[in-house]
Amino acid sequence: MQTTLFKKLMPLLLVLFIDSMGMGLFFPVLSSLIIDPSLHFLAGDYSIEKRQFIYGVIISVYMFSWFFGAAILGDVSDFIGRKKSLLICLGGAVLGYVGAGLSIAMHSIALMIVGRLIAGFTAGSQAIAQAAIVDISDADNKSRNMSWMVLTLSLGFLMGPILGGILSSPQLVSWFDYTIPMYFAAFISLLNMVLLCYLFNETFIPTKKFVLNWFRAIEVFISAFKHRGVRDLSVVLLVMEIGWGAYFSFIVTFLVSLFHFTALQSGLFLSLVALGFSSGSGIIVPLCLKWMSLKRAIVINFIIAAAMIFTMVITQSLHIALLTAFVVGANIAVGYSNLLTLLSNQVSAEEQGWVMGMTGSVGALCFALTSLLGSVVSFLGLSAPMVISAVALLVGGIMLWRMPLKEQGNDTLRH
Repeated sequence: MQTTLFKKLMPLLLVLFIDSMGMGLFFPVLSSLIIDPSLHFLAGDYSIEKRQFIYGVIISVYMFSWFFGAAILGDVSDFIGRKKSLLICLGGAVLGYVGAGLSIAMHSIALMIVGRLIAGFTAGSQAIAQAAIVDISDADNKSRNMSWMVLTLSLGFLMGPILGGILSSPQLVSWFDYTIPMYFAAFISLLNMVLLCYLFNETFIPTKKFVLNWFRAIEVFISAFKHRGVRDLSVVLLVMEIGWGAYFSFIVTFLVSLFHFTALQSGLFLSLVALGFSSGSGIIVPLCLKWMSLKRAIVINFIIAAAMIFTMVITQSLHIALLTAFVVGANIAVGYSNLLTLLSNQVSAEEQGWVMGMTGSVGALCFALTSLLGSVVSFLGLSAPMVISAVALLVGGIMLWRMPLKEQGNDTLRH
């Protein structure tokens, strides 16, 4: 029985792994390609500011596409079922990664953007896979299956930057180059499609009449600021996501520009951030709440993360950057996890699905806007996106501290 359940879970867990891995895998590769003039992906006379602008645009294209696509594909999954929707997402991932690999080989920015558009629009696989895992779970194994899901996402987030760095390093294997991480991600996405076809049977019976709504994502985003219970907290979430998005999106370009990091070094650095994030989510959160309230924990963690980023910017020291990486990731994770709990406590049991979907929508749009904003302000200096990150986290913490909020939800939420 356990073996049968694991066979059903395996392709879904692989979907989650690929989803979280793919985002982390891409950053160290793209940052080196765009920022390092010796790689000749862009013309050699491009200034560092123009390179960082192009980098931000490519990231924002993916995030904007993800923002709109995830909401639409979520509705599609309720109409055609989880399996077909996941196959569409994985097929888009294959095309997106192949397009990115070809764009690198052909030195084509246009093809890179097209590949990112396709990959971003079909990146809604995470939410669909999570829904499918819930579909096949019962009361006895649901908690365990959820823990497998969180572990898989954490491993993907941790392994993605490492794989991107290793597979793009010819110093390790002679035939490795910057196209290999893209083709590797395409291959395991294709393999996952095969596994999904043969090992996963549809468990969701569609009952809804499908109506395509291209603006569904915007409606979900706006709903956060219309709901009386979560309106103020949604502003804090938005500011926090701007801070996290600016740091995660541009820390690698900061390192490549200042310390001439290779893709492997950038990947290892991001993995250090991811390790901090995973440790914060799984270990530090429960310990933190033994000593302080949700609100106090969020404020303190946001302020610590802001202080670490400010210190890195002021010193411009490699040692300080390395020392702060884990701390920033851990504090962001603790603050974010507790902020989600605080948001959940403001609404009824019937609104829990909506509030979690809303947080994902806010996060995706903020990452997109921050990538675009970071690419523009980079003309003011390489440190500008990092300053935005630190200021946003500090402002978010101060805003929350001044808010009167209920810390606990009703009994249905706590139990």
